[in-house]
Amino acid sequence: MLTYLFVPPLRPPAIQPRTYSGVERRDAVFPNRNHNPDTAWGLLQKEHDARMVAVEFKNYDDTEIGREEVDQTSNYLRPTWGRLAILCTNKPPNESAHRRRNTIYSTEDKKLILFITTADLLEMLDIKERGEDPADFILDSIEDFYLQHE
Repeated sequence: MLTYLFVPPLRPPAIQPRTYSGVERRDAVFPNRNHNPDTAWGLLQKEHDARMVAVEFKNYDDTEIGREEVDQTSNYLRPTWGRLAILCTNKPPNESAHRRRNTIYSTEDKKLILFITTADLLEMLDIKERGEDPADFILDSIEDFYLQHE
């Protein structure tokens, strides 16, 4: 679904790429080669150095989306990748996940982890079907994050 929403302008994702040692495996990584700040992805490239956008998927039934999932996603971000990752979940993350995300942003060089739920994905599909840019939803989500960040 994210490929349908974001490619192009993003490049097709690398699916489950591993680090050289094989220790880390990300679910998907979308290269962002857009440097035009007049576009959503160009603005994200400029403001968050979002060269590579890591996406983690957590489709838990009984387990809550919490602090550990946020830490895992944060650990995947590298200076060469940028400071933006997306955590896609089938349900809203719990309070500890939100607090940990705020702490990471404040203490780890402004790393930003967006929470995108199934409902958010459906809204982005509606945006795309209307002929609008679903990346605007990402920008709106970042602004919502800034408003709640403390």
